[in-house]
Amino acid sequence: MAPSAVEVAPLPGITSPEVDKVGVPPGLKLIAPEKLDLRTDEEIATWLQLRHPVSSEKNVWAFWHSGYTQMTPWVQRNIINWVRRLGPDWTVHLLDRVPGSETNVSHFVESSFFPDAFNNNTMDGPHVGPHSGDLVRLPLIWKYGGIWMDAGSFLFRHVDDICWKQIEDPESPYEMSGFVIEMRPGVNCMLNGFIAAKRGNPFIKRWHDIYVALWEGVTNSEGFHKHPLLRHLPLLSPPLDKLNCPDLNLMMEAFSDYLAHFMCFERLRKLIDPTDGFNGVEYYSYSMLLFPALQETYYFQQVTGWSGTRQFELLTTQHTGEGVVKDDKWEAAESFVNDALANTSTMKLSHGPAGALDSFLADLWDSKEHQDKDNVEGTFAAYLRYGSVHFDQTRKMLPMQIEWPDEEVLDVAVLEPKGGVQG
Repeated sequence: MAPSAVEVAPLPGITSPEVDKVGVPPGLKLIAPEKLDLRTDEEIATWLQLRHPVSSEKNVWAFWHSGYTQMTPWVQRNIINWVRRLGPDWTVHLLDRVPGSETNVSHFVESSFFPDAFNNNTMDGPHVGPHSGDLVRLPLIWKYGGIWMDAGSFLFRHVDDICWKQIEDPESPYEMSGFVIEMRPGVNCMLNGFIAAKRGNPFIKRWHDIYVALWEGVTNSEGFHKHPLLRHLPLLSPPLDKLNCPDLNLMMEAFSDYLAHFMCFERLRKLIDPTDGFNGVEYYSYSMLLFPALQETYYFQQVTGWSGTRQFELLTTQHTGEGVVKDDKWEAAESFVNDALANTSTMKLSHGPAGALDSFLADLWDSKEHQDKDNVEGTFAAYLRYGSVHFDQTRKMLPMQIEWPDEEVLDVAVLEPKGGVQG
């Protein structure tokens, strides 16, 4: 369990009664208010719905297919808190596909980057929103540089300190950063909910080209795992025992189709292109700053057995206020929140694939009954949100040591199937 918070005197410049009462948890320190964006939530929300020029590579990119106003409140609060936490040096761009929108992705990326199904709005199936995001994220990074974050993510550490300082350091070998997890026993794959790179990154462009090729002549992802560019890869099959995850209630074929973007990454990292010399194996081994996803974004899932219901119970526990009893439930909630704030850099909530788990916290917070439970005054959920903005971590993040993978290497062009046969 995480240690209890250190008792301190009331904190100057901080108005949260919770922090005044309980102090700053171990492993954390207060952020000076002048480093934050102190506009009101309403002012930031209005600003997010305007288009902003790209004046540097310090961009955080996010996407919501139907636009800011159609986001559930907890997701809106996520994005607002990113803006507040990152301060004036970073620009958060929240893009959409709403016709006539100021923040439509078409203002930033040309249609030539996308397949017909995206450009013609003919994508169908149950995953139009997530797969639209898969098509959007890499062109934005390639054209402008910066960091992609899924909108369902809490941010507990400044992106400069997660990876950007090392990416922009000319003495550093790192050009790209993200979180990795075992998608098959012993096989790590980078997730796509947090991707960082400078503009013009060679891996980013090739990764996108592979994914777009899957969409040629189709309107949904069904059967992507059988595509000529991916069919040499085994189906995704996470080692659930290692992840402390219950059985997934879906077929691995459907799971692999849903996460085909991950499989495109895997193809590229095991490929050496004889036409231009691009070496994905070497790039993955030496140019990527990679961190374990179970520590940095799925901690909350692992420690709760991937139960959204359990996470909801912990976060709705009353943290401070009259009548609070510091019983076992309270101590479990305190440990859960303090550990997340001090020892993880993000917390990624997702909705699916639908039915894969018994419960998702994102689904519970989406419901009208619970749509404000992520921010009820005095609860651990509200304290988690407050800490994500006002606390800085003191730990040093430890990247994974990636060794040259002992795997089959493809000696083919980026868009050439294994064996060179398209059919």
